[in-house]
Parts: sequence; structure tokens; C-alpha cells
Amino acid sequence: MISTYKLFQLGLKIAPRLPVWLGNGLSDMAGTLIYGLIPAKRRAVLCNLAHAIPDRPISERHRVARAIFRNGMRNYYDMLRVHALTREERLAQIELHNLEYVYEAFKQGKGILGIAAHQGSFSFIPQIATAVNFDFYLVVEPIKPPELFELVRKLREEDPRSHTIAVGGSEVRTIFRALKGNNMVCMAIDRDVIGNGQPLTFFGAEAKLPVGVAEIALRTGVPIMPILPYHTPDGRHGVQFTPSFVVEPTGDKAADIARISSLMLRKIEEMIRLSPEDWVVLQPIWPDC
Repeated sequence: MISTYKLFQLGLKIAPRLPVWLGNGLSDMAGTLIYGLIPAKRRAVLCNLAHAIPDRPISERHRVARAIFRNGMRNYYDMLRVHALTREERLAQIELHNLEYVYEAFKQGKGILGIAAHQGSFSFIPQIATAVNFDFYLVVEPIKPPELFELVRKLREEDPRSHTIAVGGSEVRTIFRALKGNNMVCMAIDRDVIGNGQPLTFFGAEAKLPVGVAEIALRTGVPIMPILPYHTPDGRHGVQFTPSFVVEPTGDKAADIARISSLMLRKIEEMIRLSPEDWVVLQPIWPDC
């Protein structure tokens, strides 16, 4: 049986040759099939959406769930083709909104902690570094097998100002070093990837989520900036920056971490509600899911 790594290598050869309309169309078909054929994933997504958008009718949540699966497959297609695009072609694929918030936050000289949900295309988010004049660090979940992770990392680091940091190792030192250099470090905080999360309130219910970002913000005083990546109606990729905020320590570390985490999660909830179709999380977030 062919390995995931070999399939990925094959995809790297095929995907760039496809017209985008065809690649997106095939991705949508694959996403719809997976939605129908893997009930465990479908149930997890629908349960997550019941927490995130409970006011929407069940039929609407099913529509959003199908869109999530389609966007997830489009994200894989993007990952397989972006390496073959020229700088100009990559720039034409993204639109950045409210960059003034980024430049204003950089004036503090402490770097920026970008926070997001697993939304939009994480293959095109690093293209921020291509569009603007600063280094961009994306904190990611390590992929198995290791050789596949290294291949994906190289693809994401096509631009010399785009960097990948894997969780589960010495990432904290790398993050501190990047922030000290006044760069942007972006990470998703809506899922407990490595299993060391703490119980936090998310969409009104308790879920285990990471608190590392809150700890870093508390130690450094770095500006925290919520970021919304999303797919545009014309098939491109948007990134919306929002005003940053800085948290001040009170001397009670545990209370401060809880307070900062709560502030960040309220922002992330807003982002997900704005574009639930882009919330590509196929794993259950809450215990009841």
C-alpha cells in the first residue's frame, strides 16, 4: 500500500498542473465524499458547530459542515500547489486587511503574538511574509511521519522570511527568540494539539485548550493580535488583522493566565462566528463531541 509520504510527493507533481478551477472542483468533490463516508468526522464537526453556532438551524449547520470538509480539501490542494507559484502569483492569491494594526503594534518593539482559530488556508497564511516586510513564524502541529513534516515545512518556508515552529519540543525558546527580534508569531488556540491543555470556557462550555500563548504574553508583555484567515468568494485567501491588546500582570499567575486565555478565546469565538465555514477542525473539541 502506498504511503502518505509517497502520495504527497505524487500530489506535488500533479496539483500544480491542474487549472485552479479544476483543482478546487475536485477538492470540493473529495470533501463532500468524506463528509458522507466518514460519519465519525461528520459527527465531530456537527457537534463542534452545535456549540459554536447553536442559533443556526440544523440544516444550516449541515451546510456549514459540508463547506468545512470542502475547504479542508482545498487547503490540501493549496499546500500541494503553492510551491510552484511565482512570488507575483502568490501575492495575487491573497488580500490583507487592516495592516495598519500590524505596523502600529510593531512600534512597541516586542514583536506580535498572532492568535487565530484553525481557519482559512494555512498554506497561504505564511504568504503574509511575502507581502510585507517582516518575518512570520507559524506554530504548527508536527505531522507524522517525520519525513512528511519536513517536506511540508520546506513548502511553507519557500519564502526566506516565512518560518515554521513545531510544537512539542523546544518551541518556547524559538518563539521568545522570534519575538525578541520584533517578528510576528502566529498560532491557533482553538484545539489542544499535544494534550496538555487546561479546562477553559469556549463558546459557553468547558473544553481542554492550550494556555501556552497566555503564559508567553504574561512573561513578555507582547501585543496579542487576533487574526482571521478566510477563503474569499472568488477563491482567493483573505487575512483580516484586528487591533492588538496588551495584558498587565497582577501578581497572581494562575488568575492572570485564566484571564488572558478568556480574553483571547472571546476574540476567537467572534472570528469563528464571522466565518464558520472556514473553521476546519475535524476533531471533537468538547467532551460531549
